[in-house]
Amino acid sequence: MFQKMKKVIEKFLEDLARENQKVYGKGGLDCCKINRNNSENMNNKKNP
Repeated sequence: MFQKMKKVIEKFLEDLARENQKVYGKGGLDCCKINRNNSENMNNKKNP
């Protein structure tokens, strides 16, 4: 029972890591870079 739960959690974490890698890339997270990208995206949505 615990082995199955462990496998489900491991799969979830692997999927989450894969999605995060798609969004943020392989490098470390830089808060300034992320904030700049978010503000640019918000401006693009306001001014199509």
